[in-house]
Amino acid sequence: MDRAQPDATPEPSTGRDEPAPPWPVREITDPRELRALAHPTRFALLDLLAEGPLTATQCAERLGESPASCSYHLRQLARYGHVTPAEGGTGRQRPWKVRDEGIRWDESSPAGEAAGRLLAETVDEHRFESWRRFRAVRAEQPEEWRRSALSTDVLAWLTPAELRAVTQKIYDVFGEYEHREADPSQRPQDASLVRFFAYAYPGSTADLEAAP
Repeated sequence: MDRAQPDATPEPSTGRDEPAPPWPVREITDPRELRALAHPTRFALLDLLAEGPLTATQCAERLGESPASCSYHLRQLARYGHVTPAEGGTGRQRPWKVRDEGIRWDESSPAGEAAGRLLAETVDEHRFESWRRFRAVRAEQPEEWRRSALSTDVLAWLTPAELRAVTQKIYDVFGEYEHREADPSQRPQDASLVRFFAYAYPGSTADLEAAP
């Protein structure tokens, strides 16, 4: 779970309640860190490590990359604290573990506008590529998983406050399972790592197509 939230920076001057995810969230303000994250291989590595610690060599085998490439990208992620060394191993046989937090950044910040937009585009492509990979093998999945996988498009008339409340409800639902991430013994035998991503924004399709 990448838990990336572009443009999710709270607005303290408004006094309005912002949705609060049940996991820690770090706000990124350094454009250099935003640019460092904006790489598809690095997001793929974060996904892999969400399943548990892996070495650069193990990551390379899973991603079809070279160990040297994965080692380089892991070091770049470690530079900003997104991965840290796990116990055991040395050199390329040293396992890495992923950060236990989400990230968010303000794409409208003058200092980080270009870097924030690039990261947001990288996140979008990473998420949709993950969905496309599942779609490619969906027919091979067990029937129960095929029926459970979600693909929907919902329209509703909401105020900004109501949309924030909907977001909070989604956070609360997934918060019920948050303990399973750190404690594998809490995962049911038939559990699998599930990615849920959603986009909610104002405006109809026609409005967006007409926008300059």
